[in-house]
Amino acid sequence: MKHIVAGLMAAALLSACGGGSSNPFEPAEDGTPVDGGETPTDTVTPTTPVAVPAALAGNVQSISFDAQTGTVSVVGLNLDEVPITAIYRRRPGLDRDGYLAFTAQDDPLDRHFTAYVGQSNNSGAVRAGAVGSPGPRNRFFVGGFFERDGEYTPPSVTETTGLVSYAGKYVGVTNGSDAVGADLLAVPAGTPNELLVPQSNSVTGDVFVNADFADNSVEGNIFNRRLIQSAADPESVTFPPIELPSLVLVSTGITANGTFNGSVEYDLADPRSNSPTPTSTGSYGGVFGGPNAEGVAGVVNLTGFDGVSNPLGFENELETGIFVLDQCGAAVSSPICATVNPDSGTP
Repeated sequence: MKHIVAGLMAAALLSACGGGSSNPFEPAEDGTPVDGGETPTDTVTPTTPVAVPAALAGNVQSISFDAQTGTVSVVGLNLDEVPITAIYRRRPGLDRDGYLAFTAQDDPLDRHFTAYVGQSNNSGAVRAGAVGSPGPRNRFFVGGFFERDGEYTPPSVTETTGLVSYAGKYVGVTNGSDAVGADLLAVPAGTPNELLVPQSNSVTGDVFVNADFADNSVEGNIFNRRLIQSAADPESVTFPPIELPSLVLVSTGITANGTFNGSVEYDLADPRSNSPTPTSTGSYGGVFGGPNAEGVAGVVNLTGFDGVSNPLGFENELETGIFVLDQCGAAVSSPICATVNPDSGTP
């Protein structure tokens, strides 16, 4: 059976805009590409402001997450709420693996938006967020952000240190949706199908990243990926999660200001990818932050997620997600870090 994803005709990705380092969506004046390609490392200096490539920022101008007050505001996303800076509502029932959920819907016939945000656990120096609305009316409005407090301070590089691992969780929003989503405002009986508002399905997973600060390169994996219907919780028996192919964050350079930007491929090691050769399915980018780069935050933008030639039956599927990871060996780190060197050395 084919899954024709709602709101899939086109993701009208708009260029990010804004001003200064406080706005993570300002396109860099340093040659940073807007098509999701690799960032030219020789055009970035340590003082270059952190900027999210337009291919990852999408329709959003800026997002602000205040971890102390637990509030999220989104600027400029099409048709979410007025004024232009929309304050989203906290929805703990939609939280996924430590990422906080927020939603916006002005009335039962207006679009529903789902946002996920996270902040690193130790210094709290890096943050990321993703927000999306799968429809109605044939368009998927979506965007992501990442940002850092303070300067970029990478780990010391010696003969035994400088190859560092990070691990944690992933969450994403998709253009797959349910018209019976748990957070949707009720519509009157007899409302035409064309006016029914869907709620985004989410994706969860695990992330592992290796960074080599000696040669300034980074790569990683997103695995244990599961698609969760918006009408259900992650362990629903009635609507069980759908297992998705694993992904590879292809090796790319770390720039002088601690940012990176590369491509995403299906993982050849996962048979569900149905991929005999490396196949691109999107882009990713992010930023290192905190003392000794103890945290990393990033955004992933996928143009497909169910494998080559749609073995799971999805068509035109789209996904934007985030990861906020702590360095292995830090005060707070993922259990998978038990299998790597804890002192910023060789795993």
